[in-house]
Amino acid sequence: MISLQNLSLSLLTIIFAVFIWEYKPAREANQYQNFQDTEIKVYGPYRAVKLPINKGVTIGNPIQIALGPKGLLYAMNQTGEVYTLHDSDADGLEDSTALYCHVGDFGLRSPAGFAHRGDIVYIGTAQEIRAFRDLNNDGKADTSWTFFNKIPNSEHPYEWTSGLQFGPDGWLYAAIASDSWNAGAAPDPRGIRGSIVRISPDGKTSEIVAKGIRSVPGMDFNTYGDLLFTDNEGGGNPTEELNRLEVGSFYGHNKKKFPSDSGRVKKPDFNLISEVAPSSIEFNKSNNDFGGTGGDLFVSYYGPGERWNRGALSRVIVTRKPDNTYQYVEYTIADIPKISDLAFGKNGSLYLSLHGKADYWYNAVFKEQGGFYKLIYDPENKSKGNYTRPKESKTFSQNTLELGKQLFAESACLGCHQVDGKTELLGPNLKDVSKNFSGAEILESIQYPSRQIKPSMGGVRITKKDGSVLLGRVINSQNDQLAFMVVGNQIINVKKSEIEKMENESKSLMYENLLSGMTAEKRDALLDYLMSLSKD
Repeated sequence: MISLQNLSLSLLTIIFAVFIWEYKPAREANQYQNFQDTEIKVYGPYRAVKLPINKGVTIGNPIQIALGPKGLLYAMNQTGEVYTLHDSDADGLEDSTALYCHVGDFGLRSPAGFAHRGDIVYIGTAQEIRAFRDLNNDGKADTSWTFFNKIPNSEHPYEWTSGLQFGPDGWLYAAIASDSWNAGAAPDPRGIRGSIVRISPDGKTSEIVAKGIRSVPGMDFNTYGDLLFTDNEGGGNPTEELNRLEVGSFYGHNKKKFPSDSGRVKKPDFNLISEVAPSSIEFNKSNNDFGGTGGDLFVSYYGPGERWNRGALSRVIVTRKPDNTYQYVEYTIADIPKISDLAFGKNGSLYLSLHGKADYWYNAVFKEQGGFYKLIYDPENKSKGNYTRPKESKTFSQNTLELGKQLFAESACLGCHQVDGKTELLGPNLKDVSKNFSGAEILESIQYPSRQIKPSMGGVRITKKDGSVLLGRVINSQNDQLAFMVVGNQIINVKKSEIEKMENESKSLMYENLLSGMTAEKRDALLDYLMSLSKD
């Protein structure tokens, strides 16, 4: 029989434990105030703290962050360094780095994928997946071997091997980026580029489990064993996609490469809307509350091209229904520029890697760009529950829209852009353009079309061996020929054997000064029309 005294002591113990649990996150949030980035817009009960890293490996456009062996955070630079993050003064914020390995030492580049099994680290690069191991426990890999190398490589900067995840079956799953944008793509008889592969634990056996992907930087398994993955808009993908793996499915990108599969496109499970270019995903553990988000999916966004102030973080509530399908609801958590990856640390906080400025192809050309953030749950922040960024109101008069539509046709916009969300012309389809860009950004793109050029829309000049010159953009690349769209939206098949040289154009294919002489009233009407093309 429990005595009244023992019962009182038990109640006091419970109350004290609850107090400590609530007080510790609050104390943690307060102690980091000096490092909080108040310029970042946060829409939930969190604080964004920039890690004060000032020792060790120089940060250079980090493209990965992940929880690895011994509960350490591993990060990877675009320049090839793989390193661990450390808290040297035990204040709760990582402030130094230590080199684990450098993939450049093995002639490899773009370490865009990370996974680990025990103390073995697997790094996905453009050319192969390589395994590393620290045998003497000094924090640096001292042995490595090729785990998987059946990847066609032609040195294009977008040829990544990403999204590495070990499945419940013990096999390693990896996304091999499409080569559709590569005019000089390497021969790929197996059709491995533009696919998801699974590789046996010993690396000796592999199989393609999905085709028709474009660029899949983020994959993760949920508690039911289903693999979810993102894919970027463009090249036949009308939206920023969240997909669920169904083995043997075709996901719609690069139909010319996979003609036998092109008639059975699997639609995305969900269209992501918080930003442009999802860069990674990770499920929060069900026992990690983190502001009431246990079991939810977190999505990071890089944002559009060279707009250095764009990027976001969102939370997706994923609910499995009785028929084994899923329901998704997305909420924006923060606007944080150029997030390249995210990872939950061993303490339950969310870490973010920020890529920073780069060149046209996202390569590291500026010194010491990028950094890392820690998103800390703050129980004193009352913004709990289903939080998201406020929506901008869009109201337009019918007369303004009619005038804008007329100007769109008269100003030659219609000659290179469609607005149906499907048709591909020389310029990008402008359906839903205001979901991706503000009115000011759209206006800037019209006035200064060469200031930011989406790489997949970049102009190319082809000089053929007979002396003729073609100017346009590559629509599709196959082993022996290119599908090349020229001005007038005509698609020409060009044999690679006939090409003398190919050069990327530094200027946009879009005409300059399209708004020259247009009154402010007409310019505003044109912008209103473009903004109205997006559905809420």
